[in-house]
Amino acid sequence: MNDSEQGTKKIILFISESKMVSDEIHTLLADKYSFYFTDKLDAGEALLELHYDKISVILLDSMLAAEKGTSFISWVTDEPRFMFIPIILVASGIPMNEEINCLSLGAVDIIVSPFHKKLTELRIENAIRLKDSASFYEIARMLRALPSNIYLKDADCRYIFATHYWNHLNNGDGTDWTIRGKTDIDIRKNKENAISAMEADKEIMRTGKGVCYIIEESNDNIQEFFEVIKEPVWDKNNRICGIVGLINNVTEHEKLRNKLKFAADTDGLTGLLNRRKIQSKIENSFRIMKDGGAPVSVIMLDIDDFKRVNDNYGHKEGDRVIRALADVLRDRKAIGVREYFAGRWGGEEFMILLINTELSEAERTAEKIRVSFSNTDLSPLPPQTISLGVTQAKISDTEISLYTRVDAALYDAKESGKNMVVTVY
Repeated sequence: MNDSEQGTKKIILFISESKMVSDEIHTLLADKYSFYFTDKLDAGEALLELHYDKISVILLDSMLAAEKGTSFISWVTDEPRFMFIPIILVASGIPMNEEINCLSLGAVDIIVSPFHKKLTELRIENAIRLKDSASFYEIARMLRALPSNIYLKDADCRYIFATHYWNHLNNGDGTDWTIRGKTDIDIRKNKENAISAMEADKEIMRTGKGVCYIIEESNDNIQEFFEVIKEPVWDKNNRICGIVGLINNVTEHEKLRNKLKFAADTDGLTGLLNRRKIQSKIENSFRIMKDGGAPVSVIMLDIDDFKRVNDNYGHKEGDRVIRALADVLRDRKAIGVREYFAGRWGGEEFMILLINTELSEAERTAEKIRVSFSNTDLSPLPPQTISLGVTQAKISDTEISLYTRVDAALYDAKESGKNMVVTVY
């Protein structure tokens, strides 16, 4: 066999002790296939080891297989390098039971003399296609060793296969359960995520563009995060025929990321937003309001005579007072405002952002906070009080003028006797 033949024809490894059968098959198929011939199994093994990436099919003398070749068949079918290569038995006459039994060991077909050219070609090609199809499931089986879930969907967004059944599926633990033919809506417990997945699939089918996103699943008191990567599958006519996807469990990574984000946005003593984050939220809401969005009000508050607490009782008790005020600001039910954010502005000073809140409601909210904190039991310390300034953002405001005005309102509350709310229009 020359190099040009190897480049244009599929290659058959033919192992047979019968030169007559070998010559007959070669004459029959030489116009379409190139051949490696040998009459010994060990030589066949050596040829396969050397040329397995080129060989398309193995033709094996059925008598040789029955007498000496069962271990050869098992070796080929169990070796991952050879999983794409089908073994076809060749019988010079009506096969005996020993020859037929080789089919149960992994040979995919048997060709019986007299050999018909077209029929033999078709059976070889069908065996190659069959083994390619079988290798798909072999690959899927091997991929199950990976922690990622690799899956394939058809053009109707129905699963063809998946390497793993993860715990946010319905009935995924049943021994007879299969994902094949099912959609995300059929199988996923979280229907909202299932609908989002289906919409993402349809968008891929429409645009031909892949996506990557992270979803959160909480089932049976287990919170998990999954990275989902999806890409379209194209057929030979350049049409989208399905979706291939990869799901990675990124729970530990996302929990760490969220923890770091929380630490970056949160005041360590109180658990409220830190100054940078509450300022960012105020300024973002302020811009939205200026663009025609909901009204925005802010409250600035300060613990009265806080230095006296630290001087008389120590900084540990001072920190306890600050945390107690933070607990009041966290109590959404007591404050009674639908959407607000509270943050520590610095020291014993706090800022509250009230979204979609007019000034009159903000003033009432500030008074609720004042009363709630003054009634907080801080034993053995005496009750503590706070002063609060309130204002509503105006279209004419800048961020600086908004902060200046609410700070002035707080200053007036302090100068007017403390433990009160002062509103600046």
